Amino acid sequence: MYKKALIYIALTALVMGMVSALAFAQGAGVEEIQGEVKLQGQDGSLKPVVGAQVDIYRTDIKGHWTVKTDKNGHYIRLGMAITGVYLLVASGPGITPTWVNNVHLASQNTIDIVCNAGDGSTLSYEDVQKQIAASHGGAVAPSPGGGADKAKADAAAKANAEIAAKNEEIKSTYNAALAHFKQAVALKQQKDLPGALAEFQQAAAIDPTKQAAFAEVAYKSFANAAQINYDMGVDLFNAKKRDDAKPHFEAAVDQITKSINIATASPEKDKPAVKNDLIINYDLMTKNVRLLVEFFGEVNRIDDAVKAMDQVEALDLPANKNKWELVKGDLYRAAGKTEEATAIYKGVLTTDPNNLDALYGIGLNLIASPDKNVIQQAANYLADFLAKAPPTDRRVPEVKSGLDALKAAANVEPEKPAKRKKGGA
Repeated sequence: MYKKALIYIALTALVMGMVSALAFAQGAGVEEIQGEVKLQGQDGSLKPVVGAQVDIYRTDIKGHWTVKTDKNGHYIRLGMAITGVYLLVASGPGITPTWVNNVHLASQNTIDIVCNAGDGSTLSYEDVQKQIAASHGGAVAPSPGGGADKAKADAAAKANAEIAAKNEEIKSTYNAALAHFKQAVALKQQKDLPGALAEFQQAAAIDPTKQAAFAEVAYKSFANAAQINYDMGVDLFNAKKRDDAKPHFEAAVDQITKSINIATASPEKDKPAVKNDLIINYDLMTKNVRLLVEFFGEVNRIDDAVKAMDQVEALDLPANKNKWELVKGDLYRAAGKTEEATAIYKGVLTTDPNNLDALYGIGLNLIASPDKNVIQQAANYLADFLAKAPPTDRRVPEVKSGLDALKAAANVEPEKPAKRKKGGA
């Protein structure tokens, strides 16, 4: 009854694109660049700067990336070319913007940036270039607290060793999650859906709050796990094993909700690719929620689903607003919330009087009313649908049969348009 959605193709392409890009990067001489941004106090102590912005400029060819430090003052950016030459500029609340120039990842990829207290101002790439020119091409911005004694040097060496160990742990965690992700993709291609599901769930266990790269693996893993659960549930549902299908649909809603929450909280949430992923995920959420509402009576899911549709409306193109409004209407209709569904459908018809989905939905929504006047309105809407729908629309035979049955059972036929206006229908 329900065919596998086009989202399967979209997500698979998306996943393969991510894995291919990462695999290519790992084999083409790339490295992460990472380190900590610290504020040096008057006593020489170093404190991590939370939420500092690190602008990474590639200077041998044009390139610019921006990352933020976490709660430990740590930043990381994956997939940087080893052959590149980089300029790093740190800025943030309460610090003086500080830059580090001529960074070569082949020799060092952990770059700590120590800043003095300041007004939180920023430096553009052009500003830094002027400072570099003024200092005759100096390699590194003047470091605060110069002339450190041996004790300070030893302390700095110890701190760097701790940072390096932490960075290795981060890298190892990421690589492990990515390995599960790649294995899941391979198993899905081999049609081993249970095996793929288990691997995606392993990949999704990575902490998405650590880094943007972690968040990407997590939300895409949850999305793919949700898609697999949906596909497995549909197969069971169509095989008339509804009780076995239900847990898959419920798991899919839980997983796709987690995917949406992680992507929405990601530092890269405003990127077009992430927005597109979110729109696809909201679509998958509605497919599962509608099945649970319509066939398993889980009407308690309606309110959260409608809120989700409000969120995706704000995210998607204005031209697609009616698409998501119709999803709300269909959910309300499936839950037997006639008034709410009718209001939604009428709202769509106000902006698009020829919308076939709205005409069909409101006709089906009203036809079950015990009020003959309301049934008459339903017949009128369905007649409008037939007048405007192409003969190839799969719903046409169903609507024709329904109108014939309505005439036989209740002696109700569609009214002429002129008469409808007089009657207020």
